[in-house]
Amino acid sequence: MSIAFLFPGRGSQRPGMLHRLPDTAASATVLAEADWALRRLASKAGPDAAGAERAARAAGREYADGIAELDTAEALEKSPVACHVALLVAGVAGARAMAEDEAVVPALVAGEDVGAYAAAVIAEVLTLEEALRAVRLRGELLERGDEPEGDVAIRLAQHLATVKRRPQKVPYVSGVHGRSLRGDTNAVLDELARSVASPVQWEKVAEALAGEGAVCCVELPPGRALTSRTAAAVPGMRAVSVEEHGLADAADAARAASPGASAGGDGAGGGGGNGVGAAGDAADAGDAADAHGEWPADRAVGGEDPWGGYRGLA
Repeated sequence: MSIAFLFPGRGSQRPGMLHRLPDTAASATVLAEADWALRRLASKAGPDAAGAERAARAAGREYADGIAELDTAEALEKSPVACHVALLVAGVAGARAMAEDEAVVPALVAGEDVGAYAAAVIAEVLTLEEALRAVRLRGELLERGDEPEGDVAIRLAQHLATVKRRPQKVPYVSGVHGRSLRGDTNAVLDELARSVASPVQWEKVAEALAGEGAVCCVELPPGRALTSRTAAAVPGMRAVSVEEHGLADAADAARAASPGASAGGDGAGGGGGNGVGAAGDAADAGDAADAHGEWPADRAVGGEDPWGGYRGLA
């Protein structure tokens, strides 16, 4: 008996969704990491570029001030980039809060649309910054709308080919084929690229989760729809939405449905890397410092304390 984390995609976004995230240290850390990464990406925008890169510079201005304005009604309605980034951040923040603050860790992950990238972060295939780069590009290409989705998938595959390969730590159920991928980083990245041009077969996803032993599915913010769709596809499957029930009640429901599965998990919670365990945050911070220079000693972003001012973006 195990627990699966579900990550929603476009259609589940709603104004203020980042401001309503669980008010926990783990969630605040993700918000701070995302804010820092987005500011850094925006600052690297240069004056000369063409095509998607020019679009990247224009989109970069949308989050030059970090994440505070990503979830406004205007941003979510008019900017696919803001929508993609906000959904990614919300999903990862919710997952880490569930794991680190409630000790409920996933044995499986699955995501719909852009939610697949959040699932890949928790599976430790991507770091949060790598995922931010990828979903930013995905949103930009879709916003331009001048290429068939199949060509967008090729562009995404080319981008993801440059990502550092690291061992997959948590089984990932593909929304494209509805199959479980274990220990196959390349296959997960291929699925991420393909997902932009392929319809999600959520019934197959739910069946695959059940086939892998999942007895409870926890849908991370800001989604609710996957909860009902999963329960409908697999009668008897317990499914709960953090957005609807809150972090603590969703965690209690998961623990009740899968006794003993929450404390250790199959690789995500208590482990290392970039997933949902506390050690993952330390690894992320070390990687960021090695690659991009010194990380601020107190992990502050934009002069704010991520353990206070970024908690719930209050």
